[in-house]
Amino acid sequence: MPKRTGFLGHTLAAAGTVAALALATAVPAGAATPSTVEQDVAQLYQDVVDLYNGLPADALRGVDRLIESPIPRIGPRSRAAQGPIPGCTEGSLLTYANKLASQLTPLENKALDALSGLSQLYVQGVTSDKSPQVFGTDGQYTSRATDTIDKLRGFWDIESWNIQLVAWKGTDLGSQAKMAQTFSLGLAPAKVKNAAALATKVLYEVPALQGGRNPLITLNAFSAPAGSLGGKRVALGDGLLDTVGVLGFDDVSVESVVGHEYGHQVDFAHDNYPRNESSEMGPDAYGGYFVAHAKGFGWNARTQQEVAYLDASIGDCYHSHGTPDQRKAAGAWGEKQATSQANPNRIIPSATMIEKFQKVYPKLMPPATDQPTGAAVAAAHG
Repeated sequence: MPKRTGFLGHTLAAAGTVAALALATAVPAGAATPSTVEQDVAQLYQDVVDLYNGLPADALRGVDRLIESPIPRIGPRSRAAQGPIPGCTEGSLLTYANKLASQLTPLENKALDALSGLSQLYVQGVTSDKSPQVFGTDGQYTSRATDTIDKLRGFWDIESWNIQLVAWKGTDLGSQAKMAQTFSLGLAPAKVKNAAALATKVLYEVPALQGGRNPLITLNAFSAPAGSLGGKRVALGDGLLDTVGVLGFDDVSVESVVGHEYGHQVDFAHDNYPRNESSEMGPDAYGGYFVAHAKGFGWNARTQQEVAYLDASIGDCYHSHGTPDQRKAAGAWGEKQATSQANPNRIIPSATMIEKFQKVYPKLMPPATDQPTGAAVAAAHG
């Protein structure tokens, strides 16, 4: 398996994949005595592993994150093939994030993995939209995020009143009270207080974490169904919004990402849990339909194209969430469904949209193992 950067370990840890957390580099026998910081990071890492191991069996059921690691996942939800897709280049967002992660030391990566996984559990299982939510590191995306979720609730024909939109903020890690609530989800009660104190200590004794403002800690977004920890929600990471802005997609970032994550809620509402790339490409299509539709944002052709390129930026090359070209094609297909309607004000029922996409999906993303040979193609057209 090719060497991957710490960011990939981060995304796996954020998913709650305990097996990934357990892949931390062990201290070789006979090595120098670890420093206090190294000891703190190692203990926190173990605390987070124990926390995830102590969660209810269905706590993370159906949780879909925007960015998936190319490394094949261990467990029943694994979709990745063994090795990268030949000739594929991962999207610009993944490339940028991996570059950021490559600048971290192994110790910094280990601390980031543990704290990112911890912060996802906080935003998934503890925080609530009953308290004011602030989106963006400086709150700059709050109005756009709330406007988008409000519009989505009125657009799709699914139960929407109980879908929370919550802010995923690395700075929440600085609150011992919040971390104690998080560790209480699965850690032995006697260990909770010390673990919470250690989390905030590591946050500030490892400078690269920037007190929770390192974008890698929250460089993701996810959607969770009713049966998972915390219930139905969409979580929007500050680090993701910052990074998408750096890459030049700020004009469409919030609306596109929230539209995509809400697309997962559309799938959840119809018990649609695909085990292939359509699990992410479908929400790309639903999101594209929403932003292009007259009763959505009604964005013009140029802006629609920008959304499709944002979809492409998060494509990977490991048969996981779809390649950049496939993600772009899915988003563009959704946009076309809106712009080619005879009645521009008609909204396709969500169940029908899912059915339409599943029919077209093989054409957008032919399974690599089923690709016909040149001779077969010639015979088919002969």
